[in-house]
Amino acid sequence: MKLSYTTLACPQWDIAKILDAAIASRYDAIDFRGYLGVAELPDSPAFQGDALRELAARVRDSGLAVSCLSSGARMSAPTPAARAKSLDSIRRSVDLCAAFGGDMVRIFGGPIDGIADPVANAAETLLAANEIAAPANVRIAVETHDSWTASAMLRGALVAAGWPSHVGFLWDTHHPFRVHGEDPAVSARNLRERLWNTHWKDSYPLPGGNGDHQLCLPGEGDVPLAAIWKALQSIGYDGWITLEWEKKWHPEIAEPEVAIPAFANCIRKIAALSSGVPAPRPSAAAMPPSS
Repeated sequence: MKLSYTTLACPQWDIAKILDAAIASRYDAIDFRGYLGVAELPDSPAFQGDALRELAARVRDSGLAVSCLSSGARMSAPTPAARAKSLDSIRRSVDLCAAFGGDMVRIFGGPIDGIADPVANAAETLLAANEIAAPANVRIAVETHDSWTASAMLRGALVAAGWPSHVGFLWDTHHPFRVHGEDPAVSARNLRERLWNTHWKDSYPLPGGNGDHQLCLPGEGDVPLAAIWKALQSIGYDGWITLEWEKKWHPEIAEPEVAIPAFANCIRKIAALSSGVPAPRPSAAAMPPSS
């Protein structure tokens, strides 16, 4: 099991606090999605020049990996300008991967409003993204997100593109279930050939029956986390298990000092119950203060 968490969880933390939290809860990696209030990594002063080299060295010296650089680029492109913007974001994120010794950039599916043939449109973007990523040996992972939360539809985009060598899937395990009621076993089967990363969160539906939900700590909602784990095991998945705690977008949810260890403990318990092996001791309820 390879544990990671995205920096959406801690939008105002510096690198010291980010690394301390990961080490305290025995994570293996960090997924960078923004840093110190800047959402797009290539736009952050900390991800440029000497500052970038220093930040990357801090990560390496900690013994942690960078599981992914999560960009805001989108697969859907309603206009040529929109596609060019996304490809530029991908190009800049791929370049950042080299600094960290990483090999994965996340992109969103994106909205499909106004696009006559969304699958063909997406395939065109994926082929162009592959041309950027392949020479750098970086993988582009498309998330089940936006208009592409149904795993069969997202799979169709890669099929239409002819399965480009450096393009695959990031299964946000929350979205297909919450948006479509999709069984985790179906999601896993549809994504199995190129499933490289997973994002995890939990939630529960709000009264009213209109599809609204509230994010909550892992294990406190009705997202079938154990069934998701079982589905991943059934396809032999050995990629990243990544907490996506959306504190940046939802300031009302629990603080990262609580959510980061809570996720590690929850996943380890699920894994232990699945294997029949006793779970390891829980991580501390809160991370120690940075030195």
